[in-house]
Amino acid sequence: MKRVFVLAAGVLMVATWAQAETTDMSKITCDDVMHTFPQDVVIVGAWMSGYYNAKRNNTVVDEKEVAANSKKVAEFCQANPTVTLMNAIEQIAKAH
Repeated sequence: MKRVFVLAAGVLMVATWAQAETTDMSKITCDDVMHTFPQDVVIVGAWMSGYYNAKRNNTVVDEKEVAANSKKVAEFCQANPTVTLMNAIEQIAKAH
């Protein structure tokens, strides 16, 4: 599988999630993530990065790749607001 998006959600997170004690990351939609606050970016970005990199047994972060992939996810999410973030990342990864 091609590189999955490192910190793909680096531009994405809803403020209410930061206040919650637990969040089911598989239920976050593109619409949710497109209405975010910058201070919540680290939580989702780190989680998504860890999740997808662990699946690939990858320990390397490429900053240029992070920026490019974040842009792809944001564009996809703008066009597909009802898709979950995880599904969006997987669809984009399959297309590339």
